[in-house]
Amino acid sequence: MKLFKSATKPKVVVPAQSAPGNAETDKIIKSLQQQTKTLTAAITAIRKDLEHQPYVVAELVRRYHHLIDSDMPMPVLGANWAAIAPTVLFIVDEVMGRPGRRTMLECGSGASTLWTAAALRRCGAGHVTSVEHDKEYAEVTRQRLVDHGLDKWATVVDAPLVDTEVAGLGRQPWYDLSGLGDVADVDLLFIDGPPRPTASLARYPALPQLISRLGKGALVVLDDTNRKDERDIIKMWTAEGAFDRRVSHVKDVARSTVLQLD
Repeated sequence: MKLFKSATKPKVVVPAQSAPGNAETDKIIKSLQQQTKTLTAAITAIRKDLEHQPYVVAELVRRYHHLIDSDMPMPVLGANWAAIAPTVLFIVDEVMGRPGRRTMLECGSGASTLWTAAALRRCGAGHVTSVEHDKEYAEVTRQRLVDHGLDKWATVVDAPLVDTEVAGLGRQPWYDLSGLGDVADVDLLFIDGPPRPTASLARYPALPQLISRLGKGALVVLDDTNRKDERDIIKMWTAEGAFDRRVSHVKDVARSTVLQLD
């Protein structure tokens, strides 16, 4: 179903030739051209998202009826800091469609924790562990897990942000992992925290700090890669020699990027 016609690039009237030596005019023209390019790209992305929404909603409803045994609503996806539906659907499908993916780890708890736990329950095996810096939010997630009968399948770890030495970046606020225990051989790492205001490249430490816990062929899903910081993080992680293990780009899912370790 097509909801919008293709976005038409707004026209900017540009003089055929600037007055000689008018550097300020040239600067304004270049700025307008760049703003037009940025705006057009944003409109196109929004149009594509809206056109895809009916399919996403239908798939989400189908998964809900398959995974949830009660009429209790799940947390809204995409609200506030919650992961958006296509990303959560991808994670659920990885759990349901690949029997080997059973050990899941999250940076940041919330709606994705419940959906992942529900998928693991349906499969009858596995566990998702989520580290959360916000104590109140962690408690909300725990209560929702209990309400849905999913607390057996998920653990939310209180992990306040502490000053941490991060390879390749120096000192940076990052989760206190002392409560994570012996979680290892992780099959899928979903990174939806810490929040952007925490620091520049706030989510970069995820791989340097957690790569030793990731199993062979593990997937890494970084959320919010529509933002410059997260795109820069992807480039740093996938650079040749960044880690002892190769990190490869697999695909983009909505505003998230999926990577895989060798």
